[in-house]
Amino acid sequence: MNRVLIIMFAGLLLSGCASVPEQIKIPENAVLVPFNQIINNPEAVSAIGEKARWGGRIVSVQNKQKVSEIEVIFFPEASNGKPKTGEESPGRFKAVVPGFVDPLVFEKDRLITIVGEVATSETGIIGEQNYTYPTLSAVGYFMWQQTSDVQVQNIGYDPFLFGMPFHNRGWSTWYNPWHSGFHSSRVRVIRNNGHSQGSRVERSRGSSSSSSNSNRQPSSAQRTTPSQPATQQR
Repeated sequence: MNRVLIIMFAGLLLSGCASVPEQIKIPENAVLVPFNQIINNPEAVSAIGEKARWGGRIVSVQNKQKVSEIEVIFFPEASNGKPKTGEESPGRFKAVVPGFVDPLVFEKDRLITIVGEVATSETGIIGEQNYTYPTLSAVGYFMWQQTSDVQVQNIGYDPFLFGMPFHNRGWSTWYNPWHSGFHSSRVRVIRNNGHSQGSRVERSRGSSSSSSNSNRQPSSAQRTTPSQPATQQR
């Protein structure tokens, strides 16, 4: 009975962790343009205007006269939309947002997922090399809470073999003849400096998705305003 309850509880946890934040949700039948399709063929004009959801690690933020550009190292996303930084990255992209984006909020190395429309690729320089950036005209984003995994070794003793159990803080296993006595586990630590947050980006009709073609100062409704801290997503 206890085993059944544990399995049910684990299933609920997994289903909760897999939920996509509201700010980057897309219709179930929506067709998204894969990042690899653009990075391998940056001149593909057929994808311009199509929906995409890309995420990764923030490299920098550049505030221009009327828009801001967020440079991101791309990583494939998990089922909840969070970038999986343990996988190989095929490249970088830029997200164009109307108005001002604070670099102290969109700080370097934060994980972010952006939903938007594919725009014309932009050229730039990384170091001394030319680089072509796949570009998104952002309509929504979500920055993920910062977490880190710590490897911990747990040691303990079986009370039936050695009397009273001896434990230290963080030790959760014990030694007995059927185990080696030394066990490793992974503990997730949540950093306090960086809560989850996201927002939708309002764009007026006819607004340009590229910084070079933007001719109007965005109204206050177009500016990106982070929402209140969302429910923590891990």
